[in-house]
Amino acid sequence: MEETAYKHPSKGVFFIHLAIYLIAMAILWTHYYVSNKALHGGAYPWEAWFTGSWFIFVLGHFCNTFFDSNRNNSDKGYVKYLQEREG
Repeated sequence: MEETAYKHPSKGVFFIHLAIYLIAMAILWTHYYVSNKALHGGAYPWEAWFTGSWFIFVLGHFCNTFFDSNRNNSDKGYVKYLQEREG
């Protein structure tokens, strides 16, 4: 069995994720306001669910990219498991 090392997420991938999030949210909220739903009241802002839930994923991606304590990219538990398995 070939083992692959854990690859730390790059900062570039995070910023691409953030840019896509910001563009998508701009489109969603622009659609909300252009369709006059916000001006007439009574419209449920369903865009808030997308904004909030996706923001949680972006925040998690940020923490994983910038605050990951496993900088040497090794899973100590997995390495120990492999050592015990080999005997």
